[in-house]
Amino acid sequence: MERRYSQRKPATVQVYVSFPGKSPRRYKTMNLSAHGILVKTGKRQARPGAIASLIFVIKQDNIVRLHRRKATVAHVTNTSTGMMLHHQTQNKAIAS
Repeated sequence: MERRYSQRKPATVQVYVSFPGKSPRRYKTMNLSAHGILVKTGKRQARPGAIASLIFVIKQDNIVRLHRRKATVAHVTNTSTGMMLHHQTQNKAIAS
């Protein structure tokens, strides 16, 4: 049974991943979805439940955009790390 919240799409995007107390390392994604990411890490980098900081590098023509997100490690294999993305909430001031 599929447990994902949204469909995965094969995608290769450069992403920098850092865990608390460690320097960022550059990887490439294997697939993406609205709620998660699978990163080709080559070996075990973190335990499930660890919080990671992600920086996606998106290149369009001569423009490079950086997209930052937090994620929780969901599963780890000897070749990849699956993470669930934290969704940012918009804080809107309510006038009284």
